Amino acid sequence: MPSEIELKLELAPEALEKLLTSDLLGAPDETLNQRSTYFDTADWTLFREGFTLRVRQTGDSYIQTVKASGPSKSHFARSEWESAVPENTPVLDHSNPLKTEFGDNIRVQPIFDVEIERHVWNVQEDDSKIEFVVDRGAAIAGERRAPIHEAELELKDGSQSDLFALARKIEALVPVKLGVRSKAERGYRLVERQQTVFKAERLHLDKNARASAAF
Repeated sequence: MPSEIELKLELAPEALEKLLTSDLLGAPDETLNQRSTYFDTADWTLFREGFTLRVRQTGDSYIQTVKASGPSKSHFARSEWESAVPENTPVLDHSNPLKTEFGDNIRVQPIFDVEIERHVWNVQEDDSKIEFVVDRGAAIAGERRAPIHEAELELKDGSQSDLFALARKIEALVPVKLGVRSKAERGYRLVERQQTVFKAERLHLDKNARASAAF
């Protein structure tokens, strides 16, 4: 089963800026603008059963990712399935477990978006190869936004202990805390709040009314 092993670190905006301009990492190997659309059924069946489905656009390319993200998952290792797709529309086939889990008639729709500017470094830490990324942007649901300022350390090859060694170097430079919420969890929480917020109706008040009557 394919999986990713990563550490997620949350940073304050000023700590993120300091990290980006520090000598610890130098200039990033690449900087990307990405937009990810998360899909689910109308009643969030995927999320409730421990899966997330997204299509991420980077330039003209689209990558679909399914992750096992239920309550029993590890904070540091998650099963995932990635595949290229032609456009910002999920392809539900046997390259991932969704059809097996939920049947051929599963129907999904866009739920929320995540827009980020991503800085990428390919780091050699002892004998391990680590992809280190710094993300800043926002999760977006309707008119609501939740800011994202975080770093991710993904082990590409080598020892998990080297992830923590690199994280300690970063912590010595700027304040960080271990991130336990994924971007998907942030987005779903944002949508949940969006569904419980309603704009007040327009009020028509007599300008000569007493304050007690206006209230």
